Amino acid sequence: MTVNKQSTDKGSAPVHYVIWDLGPGGMELGILHYIDHFGPGRKLYVYGIKARENRVFDENRILVGKGGLQPGNAYLNYFKYCRKYRKAVFHLNNGGPVILLLTLLAGVVNPVYHIHGTIYWKTPVQKIYLKASWWAVRLLMIFRKVTFVANSGYSASVFQDKVFLADTRQVYNGFDTGRFIARRSRRKALRKMAYIGRLQTGKNVDMVVRLFEKAAADRPELELHIAGSGPLKEQIDRRCAESPYADRITCHGFVSDIDVFYGEMDLFVFLSAYESFGNVVAEALLTGLPVLTSNVPAFREIHGGDGAFDLGDPSDYPGVERRFLHALDHYPELADKAYELSAEMGARFSVASHLSQITAIYEKL
Repeated sequence: MTVNKQSTDKGSAPVHYVIWDLGPGGMELGILHYIDHFGPGRKLYVYGIKARENRVFDENRILVGKGGLQPGNAYLNYFKYCRKYRKAVFHLNNGGPVILLLTLLAGVVNPVYHIHGTIYWKTPVQKIYLKASWWAVRLLMIFRKVTFVANSGYSASVFQDKVFLADTRQVYNGFDTGRFIARRSRRKALRKMAYIGRLQTGKNVDMVVRLFEKAAADRPELELHIAGSGPLKEQIDRRCAESPYADRITCHGFVSDIDVFYGEMDLFVFLSAYESFGNVVAEALLTGLPVLTSNVPAFREIHGGDGAFDLGDPSDYPGVERRFLHALDHYPELADKAYELSAEMGARFSVASHLSQITAIYEKL
């Protein structure tokens, strides 16, 4: 990249979107909305800290930095990158305390730290050095400001509980709600059950298959459709192939026309053990698709806490199964609730609302 003269006009200052990878994930796809909205008036950059290739962004529209392709340590490369562009706006997407610390040490003024998760450490060793990094960030915040943004009230509360009581603004993930509302319909009968999302640890896709098998014994018309990719894809494919109902299970892999897929399904079961928001839950409900979820608080923010959508804690499989079978026995009522809820969700989760709030944040930096 070439260094450009960085504008001091808040309405046109360059923005650098910092993410770990440049692959097709939720945060990366969200940045595409930023490009469409801010691109005409600002110089935009995206930097993948450990990226080795760009699989998402049109480099004719946004300047792309791939930290993983540069020689030396990824953290050192990122520090140098920050020094080079330190007068610009830096929008960090869930980078973690080490990345935020490097950003502040490099002299970046008032970065935006966007919280997209609720897990901050997994092992005792991680807890020690990550908590130490957060303390170092707090010390630097005596001299420098950080704007914290969370993608749900739940992710904000977890951050304040586990990290520190920062002033955190809540901005829900925005997406093209019109695309999903166009597929809205009241489901009439239960034939196609689905899982939509990443195939990775913590999503409990195997439990969804198990629930399907329990229901399939008494429902010969019921099918299971799994849409998504991820590190557990081969394992999930094998599990489905070994099922006694394998002929009624279809693993679709990555689905590009996801709105069409939602529109063709009759029930969506999403038992993730952790989520800071859950785009797929909101997207599905916008089409009127009935959704059964785990008891993650972020899901309650989406569906309003209606117990009809909540299967409880995934660690309590007997309880989940009992509530699942009850929901199937009362499917018409569940479908009515989903259809009614979809009518008021459009404005709440629209990309226009999201971009308006992000614009207001940039203007105050």
